[in-house]
Order: sequence, then structure tokens, then C-alpha cells
Amino acid sequence: MLIGLPRVQVLKQFGFILLLTLPIPIIAQVNPAAPESIDEKKIKVSTASGQSVVVTANPLASDAALETLKKGGTAMDAVVAAQTVLAVVEPQSSGLGGGSFLMYWDEATKSLTALDGRETASAQVKEDMWIETDGKAVPWLKATKSPSAIGVPGTTALLWKGHRQFGRLPWKDNFQKSIELAKKGFIPSPRFLRSISLAKRLGINHSESFKSLYLPNGSLPNKKIPFRNQKLASTLSRISKGGVNEFYRGNIANELIDDLKLISNGKNEIKLITNEDLANYKVIKRKPLCRKYKSWNVCAFPPPSGGGVALLQTLGTYEFLSKNNVSESSIKHWHLLAESLRFADADRSHWIGDPLDFPVPIKGLLDDNYIKKRASTIKTNKATFRPLPGDPKGSELLDLASQPRTAGGGTTHLVVVDKYGNVASYTSSVETVFGTRNLSGGMILNNQLTDFSFVSNVKGKPIANRIRPNKRPLSSMAPVIVFKDNRPVLALGSPGGWLIPHYIANALIGTLDFQLSPKEVVSQKLLSVQPNYTVLEKSGDWSKEDNNIYQSLSNLGHQLKYSAFSSGLAIVKWHKGSWHGAADPRREGKALSLQGKKNH
Repeated sequence: MLIGLPRVQVLKQFGFILLLTLPIPIIAQVNPAAPESIDEKKIKVSTASGQSVVVTANPLASDAALETLKKGGTAMDAVVAAQTVLAVVEPQSSGLGGGSFLMYWDEATKSLTALDGRETASAQVKEDMWIETDGKAVPWLKATKSPSAIGVPGTTALLWKGHRQFGRLPWKDNFQKSIELAKKGFIPSPRFLRSISLAKRLGINHSESFKSLYLPNGSLPNKKIPFRNQKLASTLSRISKGGVNEFYRGNIANELIDDLKLISNGKNEIKLITNEDLANYKVIKRKPLCRKYKSWNVCAFPPPSGGGVALLQTLGTYEFLSKNNVSESSIKHWHLLAESLRFADADRSHWIGDPLDFPVPIKGLLDDNYIKKRASTIKTNKATFRPLPGDPKGSELLDLASQPRTAGGGTTHLVVVDKYGNVASYTSSVETVFGTRNLSGGMILNNQLTDFSFVSNVKGKPIANRIRPNKRPLSSMAPVIVFKDNRPVLALGSPGGWLIPHYIANALIGTLDFQLSPKEVVSQKLLSVQPNYTVLEKSGDWSKEDNNIYQSLSNLGHQLKYSAFSSGLAIVKWHKGSWHGAADPRREGKALSLQGKKNH
């Protein structure tokens, strides 16, 4: 919570008052934790194994990625092919108008690269951008559809930079399937249609472009007729020929700026990105965050991702407290996982933002002694409520305030392993489902600037994630690659807004500690936390007579709520001479593979 403000006041200020009375996932459908629509009906888990494996959130994207690998493409080529297809068939979650993080293992050089394609704020933004004339914060739902929320898109630049460094096939070849699907159409999936309905509930009256494309004649697209996006087909075709310059300095850039001016309707209070913002955008190569977890080396994305830091802190705290003396079904496991997540979240809300603005005390936050000190305050027989952030080394000169949880979750994740031994773990987002619901060139435009704190300071203390010109907002996206004996053995990630590191922590502990297969990992029940209560996946069996986890957690003082979760894990694991992949059944993902020579 914000230091110096009562919780109720903070929540009212941010339009989150519903959180006081409703469990997260109910609100999360239109608010913070997991706003994408989900299908609670369990379906068969898609799995695949071989020497090359791809897992994405949509079967058509997986098909495109696999075809790319068949042609001799690298994991990076497959990422470009998959992402451009996802922009067509899963636009509610990602696209060229959004931003991305990439973790990439290059087998030839034995090196791990982290590429930051996160959106940036315009050079024109003001720190009071989300404060109305009465001094109150802009309501969250209002902010999500504002042109002021659109950050400079980074996905196209990341794909280009990644391809220049790691691709083998011609750039344009990786666009063929996406252009074809946008032109000729695809049969709308159930999730695609549910997401359009959700966007309608969030508000679409401000966007004629959205209504004309996704709600023709006021109705959902016909589920039996191919859905086409001719403007996006043209945009993809031009990028395939003109590359990154076409998007950031060419006609697409000019058209985007013109569209934004029309959307803003000349309102001076709206701060729009400019041609200069687009031309000046740069993908940043960052140093991956790697930390030992037992016999493995877990590598995650650094700030402005807060998800990577939170994940590594969670694992460190859990390892210290569990002492290898837990089982998958034990109450000790679930209690310690909840506590580890809650303490990591407290640090995430306080210390992490874009290092462009404040230095993030990364070394201190991940230091063994600091994590052990934090862990030692956790009781193994009693739940903790609202833990305060710690004081890591390097924070001595940072007098900061914490911020409430940010909204978000229009996100997707994919993993690829190619025949050359390269591994890609890639997360991409447009923020809320369908972003701002505004379009340009058939592209969904993000609303990532709502990931900034809506207030810049509390009682004179700045918030690390405050809005500043050219700054990247805090993200929960956390693509991960795990190593053993200096070889990649696991790659994974998930969508899910603030809950992303929670989902991945569940998956990593299940994989590494309990030796679950990818299929078992994506199917396991999930646990998450808020500062003052613990959330159990409502579809999970928590109340078996011989092992009543619900009652046991309650006896330890956990305030418990049930909810649906919208995780979308994509995971590949090296096991007995081949890669094994699985897609989360909570979405509509697909795992595919190619056979070939061993790459380990």
C-alpha cells in the first residue's frame, strides 16, 4: 500500500474500491490481476516432445512457428512468425502496437541475452498525467481507454533487433503466414469472441475503429465465417518489406500519429506520442538476472520487470524456509509459498521501477543475507499480513514510497527450442484486453502507461514507478530460462498481470522440487496472494478428507478466497535426451515438435 495513506483512501483514489469486498479474479476480469477472459472448462493439455519444440497461446501461431523451424529457421525466426500471427489471431493479448521482453540463449556463442522492447512514455508526459483537476486520480477504467495511456510500441523494434542478431531466414519470410491469415481470415476461437465481449464491458464507445472491425453491425463476429483484418494485412506487408524503419520513421509511423490526433479530438490535456518519440525508440539489451536455486541457475528478466526480481526473491525465501523438507501436497509447502510470494510482492511494489529514473538496488534485493534476513521474520506456523518492504543494501539513499498494485494482463507468452540448440522465452503485451481498444493500421494500440503509479509521490516521497518522460513502466512480465551445468534445461513464462511471478513460482517449484512433467505443471492447481489474504484456484481440490489444505491454511491464520486464474503458462523441459513442452489448458495454447539430432 502507499505509505502514509490509509488503504481505503488509496483504493478509492485509484478506483479499486471493489477490491475491498470482492475476490481478485472477479474484478480481475475488468481490473487489476487478470483481465483477460478465460475458459474455466478444462480441456486436454497440449503436449509435444522432440529436438525442436514450440509452445504458444494459439494453435495458428504454433503452426506458423513450427513451419518456420521446418524451413531451417532459428528460435528467433519462430518468435517473429508466432508473434506476427498472434497479432492477427490473438490481438486482445499482444501485437505490433504493444511491447515485449525476450530471453534468448544462443547456442553458438553460449550466451544469454535479455532484450527489452517495453513501451516508453512520450517525451511530452507530465508527472500529474493521471491526476484530474480536482486532485483525484483518474479512474482506472477511464485511463485504460485514454490516448494518453498509449506508450511508444516496442515489439516491432524488438523483433527486428532479435532477428538481426539471431535470425537465419529472410525477415519477410517470417511474415507470410500472418499476412495470409489477416487477408484470407481465420475462424474466430471461443476465447477471441469472449475477449471481444469483455472489451465491450470495459468500454468501446470511444473507438469507432474497434467497433467497426470487431463488432460489425453491433454484433460479435460470426464464429463460422473467417474473420479478416485487411488493414493489418497491409501493415504487416509493409513492415515485412520495409523493416523497422517503416514502422518507426516511415508511412506507418506517420499514419499512427495522424490517427492519434483524430482519436484525441484536439484535446490539449491529452499527451500523445510524437514522430520524434517513435524515431528515438530503442530496444535495450539488459543483463539477465540469474540466481542459484538449489542445483539450478534460474535466469529472469531485470527491471523494468518487477516480475523477475519477485520470482527470484520468492524462490530464495522458499528455499531457505523449506529446507528440502516439503512435498507437493504438504501444508508446509503451500504456507511457505504464500508467505514467500507476499514478502517478495512488498519489495516489488516499493523498490522497482525503470532504472532510468531511480537506481534499483538489485544486488541488495537478491543478496543471500538479505533474503535470509527477510525469511527469518516469516513464521512457519502463522500467516503474515501486509509485510513491509525491506531495506536492502544499496537503498540507503533512496527514500521512496510504495505503490498499490497495477492493473494489466492483456499478455501472451511463448517458448521455442530449435534444432540448433537455441532457446527463446518471450512475453508480449498490450496491457488491458485489446489495450486502449483504439486501432491504427489494424493494430491494437496499447495502454501500458496505466502501469505507472497514478500518483508520483506520497508526502514528498517519490514512487519508483512514477511517470517520467521516456521512462518505461514497471512490468510483471518475466520470461525465464533455467540452466544446469551451464546448459539450458527449462524455459517458461506466463501472462497474468501482477500474478505472473506467482504463476511461474508455482511452476518452477513444481518442476524443480517435485519433478513434475510439463503436462503436470500446467495442470496443477495454483495459489496466489494479496497483502492481506491468500487466493486458491477455485477449480483445485483443496479439501480432501485426508489432506484438507484449505482448513490447514485457515488454521494458520490465512484469510482465504477462491477464484479463477487466467494463467497461460508455456513451458519446455529437457528430459532424457529430448525437449518436452506443454501449453496451459486455461487458454487455447498448442505445443508442437520436430524430431532431429540431439542438441545437448
